[in-house]
Amino acid sequence: MSQALSYKAEDLRGRLERFARPGVPKYVAMRDAIISAVTDGAWPAGTRLPTETEWAAGLPLSLGTIQRALRLLVEDGMIVRRHGQGSFVAKRGVGRMHAPLHCRFVDDSGSAYLPVYPEVIGRREIETEGPWSRHLRAERVLRIERVLRIGKEFKVFSRFYADPARLPAFATLPARKLSGENFKEIIWRESHQPVGRIDQFLSGVELPADVCRAIGVRRGTAGQLLEVAAFVGRDSPIYYQELLIPPNQRRLHLAGDGKDPGIDERG
Repeated sequence: MSQALSYKAEDLRGRLERFARPGVPKYVAMRDAIISAVTDGAWPAGTRLPTETEWAAGLPLSLGTIQRALRLLVEDGMIVRRHGQGSFVAKRGVGRMHAPLHCRFVDDSGSAYLPVYPEVIGRREIETEGPWSRHLRAERVLRIERVLRIGKEFKVFSRFYADPARLPAFATLPARKLSGENFKEIIWRESHQPVGRIDQFLSGVELPADVCRAIGVRRGTAGQLLEVAAFVGRDSPIYYQELLIPPNQRRLHLAGDGKDPGIDERG
């Protein structure tokens, strides 16, 4: 293995220590560790990655685990394979979210989810009180607004609330990087605790006019509001989220808790 490729294996070993945790399959931990290296800029677009055999020589993982992780990264659009040349970090615009927790719309196969493509469209501290303030009990509350494109079918509007003093990355990461990140993994890196208990409430609402504009539906459209109160462990509030969902024909698989791997990763 070349010096450059050896460095990547060493870098990934260190990242695996952060992402390997109870209940998470090893191939998922490897995928998430590689995604962190890409999204934090350590491995820029065009970076050549080691081969599967080279990874196996440098990591405490089986070849099968490595192959499964790389297949997921190809499906996520994080890496591309070029015949006769190898695997490379893909160019990234607004990319696919890996392992979504709250936007798990079941695809036609019934055994996987439609891809989710998030885009941050707004971020600011707010003083307005609501269920988010009662949940977080923080002096400051940051709200991040995102549009989540679900496959090629429809869009969901998200409002995510967190304490910027406790989770500063949400306030400091550029919007482009936030758009490509899974928020539960930011929480893991910031707090070294996985999302645990999740309380979820679903109700029917008329979608607000600004939400209708953002997701491209007619003003006055009736939809659903999914409210999520999340904790690390069982009792420590960590974020509050509102998802505004337009009419669609898909089943939404609700997570049991933050460690729920989902139907497409249980095998």
